Amino acid sequence: MYQSMSRLLFLDPKRITASLEEAMSQATNFESTGNKTRAEVWYRIAGGIELYRGDAEGVRKFFEKAASVSGNSKPEYKTAASRPQEAVSIAKKYYENL
Repeated sequence: MYQSMSRLLFLDPKRITASLEEAMSQATNFESTGNKTRAEVWYRIAGGIELYRGDAEGVRKFFEKAASVSGNSKPEYKTAASRPQEAVSIAKKYYENL
């Protein structure tokens, strides 16, 4: 889990300027036009925002979508999606120490 989280957490979440709504909108737009790579990136950003916010359901939802769009090529998405509460707990500890 920690290895997966090292790939998914934002190093400096205050520098993320995109809102969750923008990330969701971009992801769905790119997915609907068939641009899976960009859709994956935006679903990953949305999942990262939800990790920062501490929303386990959002973490599950967005990392499941990222995994689906990427063809399950990145195991960290499935790890976070299958254990969202643990992912949020680890993220909380990380962000408290920034």
